[in-house]
Amino acid sequence: MKMTITGRHLELDDSVRSYAEKKMRKAETYFDRIMEAQMILSAEKHRRIAEVTLNAKRVTFHAQEETENIYASIDGVMEKVDTQIRRHKEKVKDRKHQHKEVVSSVEQPGMPALETEPRIIKVNKFAPKPITAQEAVTQMMLSGDDFLMFSNSQTDQINVVYRRKDGNYGWIEPDEG
Repeated sequence: MKMTITGRHLELDDSVRSYAEKKMRKAETYFDRIMEAQMILSAEKHRRIAEVTLNAKRVTFHAQEETENIYASIDGVMEKVDTQIRRHKEKVKDRKHQHKEVVSSVEQPGMPALETEPRIIKVNKFAPKPITAQEAVTQMMLSGDDFLMFSNSQTDQINVVYRRKDGNYGWIEPDEG
């Protein structure tokens, strides 16, 4: 892990620098994919500010802490980053468990577990009242749903509008060709 410790309006003595390095190395034990760690320690009047950015593959952790003592600021900012790392690891762990096959076991001893197919647990019905794509987006925004199937009033075909991760909307329609 490449580590950078910078002081702004603050002289970094060896004890502060080694304390900060020790704390950042501890974060690496929680999350070994950290490629770069940057800590900025600064002083403004009576405040001591510690700001940390940890760059890992596909994720960045960032936190800032402000106290009257530089060591307390370092401790506080690293606690915040450690919390972010734990949450990220839990989220990744949960995502992996969601995508695994659902396996149920029979309660009789000696019987192998049975694999089950995904089940349809909810059916939504809609009245295909013909509307335009823009009207469908407006209706979807009002309902708070992430997608809406509708009958396109211009083509008389079933279409879908959906909310994209970037906040914009997508539109799916059958290809005539």
